[in-house]
Amino acid sequence: MSGALHAAIAELATYNDDPTAGGITREVFTPTYERALEYVSGLMRSAGLEVRRDAFGNLYGRRSGTDPSLPCVRTGSHVDTTLNAGRYDGVVGVLGAIEAVAGIADARRSIEVVAFAGEEPRFGTGCIGSRAVVGDLSRADLERLVDRDGVSLATALEGAGLDPDAIAEAMWDPSSVHAFLELHIEQGIVLESSGDQVGVVTAIAAPHDLRVTLTGAATHAGATPMALRRDALAGAAETMLELERLAVGSPSGTTVGTVGVLRLRPGAINVVPGEVELDVDVRDSDAGARQAVVEGLLAAVGVLATRRGLTATVDEIVRDEPAGCAPFVVDAVREACDALGVSSRRMISGAYHDALILARRVPVGMLFVPSAGGVSHHPDEHTAPEDIDRGVAVLRGALARLAG
Repeated sequence: MSGALHAAIAELATYNDDPTAGGITREVFTPTYERALEYVSGLMRSAGLEVRRDAFGNLYGRRSGTDPSLPCVRTGSHVDTTLNAGRYDGVVGVLGAIEAVAGIADARRSIEVVAFAGEEPRFGTGCIGSRAVVGDLSRADLERLVDRDGVSLATALEGAGLDPDAIAEAMWDPSSVHAFLELHIEQGIVLESSGDQVGVVTAIAAPHDLRVTLTGAATHAGATPMALRRDALAGAAETMLELERLAVGSPSGTTVGTVGVLRLRPGAINVVPGEVELDVDVRDSDAGARQAVVEGLLAAVGVLATRRGLTATVDEIVRDEPAGCAPFVVDAVREACDALGVSSRRMISGAYHDALILARRVPVGMLFVPSAGGVSHHPDEHTAPEDIDRGVAVLRGALARLAG
């Protein structure tokens, strides 16, 4: 591989709204993001790809095949980031795909590189670009979804020169897509721990996210005896331990459960906590096992709330279905690894990706390259250049097989 890909990754990292923080902040539909897309568009054109942008702002670069009537092969990821993030998440899957496609001389099927808009959850939910292409976003959703500053997705689209009333035009015709394949950093430590060079993804886990609110009584910490307290935070602590127990004991052995956010009120050292909100994330590639953990948690919350004199309410944040990767796409990745002498392992993706959403309509696959220390969404995120080059070579071989 030439150094051009790594230079492009470094250059894209300079499109950053918060450079003093140490990481990269490039949220979707911001002016900085729009300038970054212009840079990526230029890379696509330099690689000989025909560039277009759909009604939702997803960016495409197309290499026409010798038989354009055949359903195409698509590959790609995203170039938006979360706050103070690293430079590899999503970016490797877009810039690496441009490099991979540029190296495929002839193919029967057309190949398109896609940079999806908004994989990161600026508007409260992720993968909005891929949700748009599978028809899972309504016009009402564009008004309902807002960012931390109260800016609606509809307003952000308009600010990027896009028409919120035209989002249906972004939808894919599933019959026109043979397969989608996404190259991504692992964001975990499985590959690094095993010493394998590439992960061949067979399934993608999906989250069932809940907000559990426990309400007790905010009483004086000194004047309220322990036996008379209705301590919402103590109930939250018990809830978190119960979630851990249920996930560890899940029948699939692959369920994970996380409480990522606690909101405590009133938040004074001399007041018994009267209300706590817990944002709960339960994930698995096995939908049945995930559901068993969720149901077990809800039952446990009901019991402990009664015992502690608390009121419990539960609101669903999101529930996406896990996805299996298409066997013929998995085989193309595995065969590419074998042909290049690259060591690989079959594995499940525990993280959320555009491929998960696309799997509702088209056959998908993913391949992973190692993440140093499993660090991601952080300035220290790193994947070695040789690992990226190896992943791009495998992607090229797999795309060549899929495109015939």
